[in-house]
Amino acid sequence: MIKQKAIKTAYQDILAVCEKYSYLRDRDGAFGDIEEMAEKAKNHLLVIEWQEKYGIELSHDAKLFTTDFIEINNYMRFCYFRYVAEDKDRHIGRFITWSDDGRHPKNEWFLVIDFPTGPYIFGEDYDEQRDLFQDFFEELKSYHPDFSDTHNNVLYWKLENAKDIYKDFDKILQKYEDRNQDELKERRIAKLKKELEELENEQ
Repeated sequence: MIKQKAIKTAYQDILAVCEKYSYLRDRDGAFGDIEEMAEKAKNHLLVIEWQEKYGIELSHDAKLFTTDFIEINNYMRFCYFRYVAEDKDRHIGRFITWSDDGRHPKNEWFLVIDFPTGPYIFGEDYDEQRDLFQDFFEELKSYHPDFSDTHNNVLYWKLENAKDIYKDFDKILQKYEDRNQDELKERRIAKLKKELEELENEQ
């Protein structure tokens, strides 16, 4: 396995060379790949910086310098928020739809965890799964998100506060999926018992 220090040094050297010869790109568009190489080096260096500074490990495929959106799974992603309040007023860009306290981020990366379908993430038994989802969401909130949109089931963490929830999320989700299966079995058993009692009463 290549040591991270060696990777960091390599991309720092690559970036330095690209910046040294960036004037070639300005003189002839045929050398635009110098800028592309510089951007790729910056992507790698930012992945390393996030790991060193925030303890957040991402694949080196992540394009942190050239994009503002990194999807981790169906519920989790990293997003860069710019002038959020202004964007919301103009109905453009990325913003918190219904901030719990009216605050909005500005010029910052955030870990975003959201559930647009609410309890339906656990299946179609919506009414019976509302309490389960509420318990799940409250446990996520115990990791102290920096911003919340409870109405839309969305939580936001600054990078410096995201390490623990980023690391623990899959384990928490699995715990509630297991609980859902147990409760689903109990509901099915109760339903069958009720149907059996009704049949016996008809005799």
